Amino acid sequence: MDIQKKQQLLDLIDKAGKGSIEAAEEIALAYFTGSLEGKKNLVKAKKWASYAAKHGSERAAEILNKLS
Repeated sequence: MDIQKKQQLLDLIDKAGKGSIEAAEEIALAYFTGSLEGKKNLVKAKKWASYAAKHGSERAAEILNKLS
């Protein structure tokens, strides 16, 4: 993972930790597609999608459905 993508992921995690559901949704999508790490991580995708979906994210709920 290049430094820019790593920083982008860390920024999203920081925002999600402060309550941003949109950031959690972006993290879930990034892990689901592999866009930030260069490979998929479906375990982490499920974790972040579950969190975002629990807080009302329809997009995260769609990711969860695809993971089931």
